[in-house]
Amino acid sequence: MVRLTRVYATAPVPAAAQRAFDSLGPVQLLAPDWSDLDQAEVLLVRAEELRAAEIRRATSLRVIARTGSGVDNVDVAAATERGVPVVYAPAAGSRPVAEGTIALMLAAMKRLGQLHGTLESGAWPQRYEIEIADVRGATLGVVGLGRIGREVAQLAAALGMTVVSHDPIAADGDEGDIELLELGALLGRSDVVTLHCPLTSETRGLIDAGALDRMKRGAVLVNVARGEIIADQRLLIEALDRGQLSAVALDVFAVEPPAPSNPLLHDPRVICTPHSIGLTISWNERVFSALAADVERCLRDEAPVNVVDAAALESAAGRA
Repeated sequence: MVRLTRVYATAPVPAAAQRAFDSLGPVQLLAPDWSDLDQAEVLLVRAEELRAAEIRRATSLRVIARTGSGVDNVDVAAATERGVPVVYAPAAGSRPVAEGTIALMLAAMKRLGQLHGTLESGAWPQRYEIEIADVRGATLGVVGLGRIGREVAQLAAALGMTVVSHDPIAADGDEGDIELLELGALLGRSDVVTLHCPLTSETRGLIDAGALDRMKRGAVLVNVARGEIIADQRLLIEALDRGQLSAVALDVFAVEPPAPSNPLLHDPRVICTPHSIGLTISWNERVFSALAADVERCLRDEAPVNVVDAAALESAAGRA
């Protein structure tokens, strides 16, 4: 067991996190202005951005633990320069996010937001005017065939959907029983398109006006990856208004949290959740247990299981 360590988090964490980190010390929440950042030896980063300036301020920092599978909100290069390893949990949340994706997809296809709106407004007869889509026999296009994308594909196939995929890092052809397509072909063929690619320079703005125009008319778009993969979310409202899209489901936004006045939050054709669709009870337990184990390994100068920047480990070892 390592000595008690000053563990801080950028946002509130569940009881499962505290249980997982009990052997290291209590998890404390950073002050709103992060003024106590220089005290942190271990920093649990949730969805908040951790940039170079903050990493330089954290003079006692020994490990950064990112609670998701993506690390685009952490300046990994700055951490590596400081010799601070960044550990994460790339596999722990795949199934919960996949289940959440299917839930959002079903809510959008079954027009639950619009149907709820008829009750809320007292417009009961409008229920006959809302076209509810069928899931069985529909084609799902999965953009990004990583761990989450594959889980989504399996669940969708069990519902009787035909699944096709586009993956920026895979060659076109076949990936097992999932047909790989060029993006334009996938967009034109899919009744539902769901985004699961990481945010990179290649995927930023991937779904732009041209991509929306290539989509099958009346399709559904689901995004649980990163908000910036959609070039401009105002394009979604335009596509909905002209019938190019019939419904949209979003768990992520380009700016988080979105402003309460954001029109996407008030459109019954859009289902929105606050970047939380995969934060299930089991997700919390698996993610924080995996992070705590890797943090402890780093503090013992042992190799963690999931580290983003192996160079930082060498730098840290040289400092020890």
